[in-house]
Amino acid sequence: MVLHSKVLICIDNIIIPIATKEEELKQLIEKNGFPFENHTVTTEDGYILQLHRIPYGRKKNNYHKRAPVLIVPGTFASSADWVNTGENSLGFILADRGYDVWLANYRGSRWSRRHIKLNPDVDIKEFWNFSFHDIGLYDLPAFIDYILHVTRQEKLFYIGHSQGTINFFVLNSEKPEYNKKFRLMVGLGPVAYFSNAKAPIVHFMATYQNEIKAFVDRYLLYELLPYSPLLATIGQTFCNDNSPFQNVCASIFYIAAGYSNQLNKSMIPVIVSNAPAGASYKHWRHAVQAYLSGGKIPKYNYGEEENLRRYGHPNASEYNLTKVTAPVALYYGTNDVFCVQE
Repeated sequence: MVLHSKVLICIDNIIIPIATKEEELKQLIEKNGFPFENHTVTTEDGYILQLHRIPYGRKKNNYHKRAPVLIVPGTFASSADWVNTGENSLGFILADRGYDVWLANYRGSRWSRRHIKLNPDVDIKEFWNFSFHDIGLYDLPAFIDYILHVTRQEKLFYIGHSQGTINFFVLNSEKPEYNKKFRLMVGLGPVAYFSNAKAPIVHFMATYQNEIKAFVDRYLLYELLPYSPLLATIGQTFCNDNSPFQNVCASIFYIAAGYSNQLNKSMIPVIVSNAPAGASYKHWRHAVQAYLSGGKIPKYNYGEEENLRRYGHPNASEYNLTKVTAPVALYYGTNDVFCVQE
């Protein structure tokens, strides 16, 4: 069952174009000449999620005929990352070109740290007990069904970045009836088979996975890199165009995601003011399992006993991607250390 409500909030003061609260994201979008709507969706398993909508562009033509497009961000990202670079932002470009834009915030990220029963800061182990599997199985259906209901459309466009692509594959392999609800899926930096990943953080977590798990369990560090206003301040101070440390900031980006000569260093303070937006440790442990799988796409490995209970056999099951029949277009960068083509 999907529950929802619609909230519109105004603030009086305009700050720099960086979203640090929901009200400021609304102000950011409206400052650029676009409308903003906030929609709340509740998943089947109780997570309360926010969808940020740009229903039309700067010219309100054919409002009721616009095709909806759902944009799902990657790990540690949020809806803000699609609107924080001014008129060059993908969310604004699509709205101006005639689309009804819906920006997703999956469970545990900055605007979706809520649950009907669980408190993310108190019920830590229970709230953060999810991986990309759960986002694909529960969050995406809640988003899609809600959008199609509101817009009275039968299908939508889907844009997923990084984790947002594996979420799509999980959904359509586990619930193949959803394939018919997509006009087209566009994968940016698509991730599914993960064994070729060259990201140092993935290799580190794979090498020391047992030690990391013991440390996480001991100190209940099930939430990774939540949104931090302090990081936004650090980015403003040390990564701006006048800072001698700007190249150091850029180097951190290169190490994390791969080198690109297209990185706009001037935008680093804006980027770190929105990201990271939080993720679960279980998500990354699941990613490491995929990394070590030898070219498979496994479901989460709980150990032999729990696997027997959940999957009916001692090994984790695999996702059957032959069930994904929706049209798909994939785009990747040659230096991407997560999405590696070999």
